[in-house]
Amino acid sequence: MNNTFNFNRFGKLLAMDGKKYLRNFGITLAILCSLNVATWLLTAVFGFAMPTFVRWMVIYVAAFLSCILVPAKAFGDINLPREGVRYAMLPVSNWEKYLSYVLYCVMTPVVVILVSYGIDSLLTLLPVGGFDRYIKSFGMMNTMSDFFKQLADPSGVLDPSNLTEDYYFGLNMMNKVGTIEVWNYLVGFLFTIGFFMMGNLLFKHHKTGATFGIMMGVSYILSTIMQVVMFSSNIFNFISDANLESIADMIGSMMWVSFAINCVLTIALYIGIFFKLKTQKY
Repeated sequence: MNNTFNFNRFGKLLAMDGKKYLRNFGITLAILCSLNVATWLLTAVFGFAMPTFVRWMVIYVAAFLSCILVPAKAFGDINLPREGVRYAMLPVSNWEKYLSYVLYCVMTPVVVILVSYGIDSLLTLLPVGGFDRYIKSFGMMNTMSDFFKQLADPSGVLDPSNLTEDYYFGLNMMNKVGTIEVWNYLVGFLFTIGFFMMGNLLFKHHKTGATFGIMMGVSYILSTIMQVVMFSSNIFNFISDANLESIADMIGSMMWVSFAINCVLTIALYIGIFFKLKTQKY
């Protein structure tokens, strides 16, 4: 089959992959979407209010888990000797296989976030439990702002005479890096999904565990290199001598550079996934 694209054929492939997806990953997906129910039950049993930041983090963790689990659980057979050959013989093009693979894997954390957010909102309506207010959009940034405000003035009045320099530094930081940090999260999700999609194609056994081990190893090496570079440079001298405004500007610039690098690596990774799927050996 050549690299052409046919919508009718692609629709049939989506339907076939969708059945396999629900069969292999449906229960896991339901559990991940319901993690905040467990959080709500804790607040109902023990009678305390759960901060919105924690609730958002539960949703974030559920989405991250879906990123690392879905490739191997839903598409773990596409490189195996018997099932993989059957998959390779399907009368569809490489582009159609690739797009279906990417679509189901990438949409999984989106579904987890949206469904979890909806469940969280419904639980907030209940008269019992510790979900006393709704999570706002991009709740991390909003609740971090609330955290800085509470830290600066526990009374909540925010009297300017009581506010510390750290409070203004924190808000300035969020103003400078808030938007780029959201985009970094999105690209980070795409990279994580792609990394485990590639691992699913490279390994035939222990796909998730092996890929996670490699990711931890690469992260350790990169963090060690970054520490060596930072300690060998004058960055700490700059931080100790600079004012808070300059530090915020420097961190904002570093975030943009990190975002650009992440975008390049993510695009390269997804190109690699296409060619690996195209040249898969069984």
